[in-house]
Amino acid sequence: MAPPPREVVQWLRRNYPRPTVDPVWLEACYEWIQENHNLDPARDMPAILKHVEAQLLGSDLADSMLDGTGIPEDILVATDAFLEGPILVQVADIMEIGHSAYNLLQVYESREEWRKQEELRARRGEDADEGEERKPMPKYPRSMLQFQLSDGKSILPAIECKKMPEFELGETPLGYKVGSFPPLSTLCSVSA
Repeated sequence: MAPPPREVVQWLRRNYPRPTVDPVWLEACYEWIQENHNLDPARDMPAILKHVEAQLLGSDLADSMLDGTGIPEDILVATDAFLEGPILVQVADIMEIGHSAYNLLQVYESREEWRKQEELRARRGEDADEGEERKPMPKYPRSMLQFQLSDGKSILPAIECKKMPEFELGETPLGYKVGSFPPLSTLCSVSA
């Protein structure tokens, strides 16, 4: 199979400069795209780029990126440093730190009960429009989130300085990619 076209490599370098995409991963990704979509680079480059980006953002950065090319090692031990981006990172952990553990546990238990009730309704074959009005799944309270962000190798702890509505405890999946880190106005690095 032919290696990925130069346009793909250049596009990745422009749009996701750090960490560096692993060439072995990229070759396997491009081969998969060719096998499954049979796209011609001469006429289908936008579609190829769209598929490569979807695969990259759906991957674990530990699998798709070269070690040591994202978050600089010295930033992880520095007490006063500035992280220059953009760096593609993924959410490795997310936690609400503005509410008590007891309050979060109560919401968790309410969500579990809601899920059990939904499973019972599904087993009985009840439709959403039959009978009583259904309540939505309870949401976790929202104050300030703490993150563990990863470039695939290193973990950087951070907290919100300003609320980021796209992140929600219980909804935002681990592995969610943050493509333009650091959004310095919204995240602050914290010491480990």
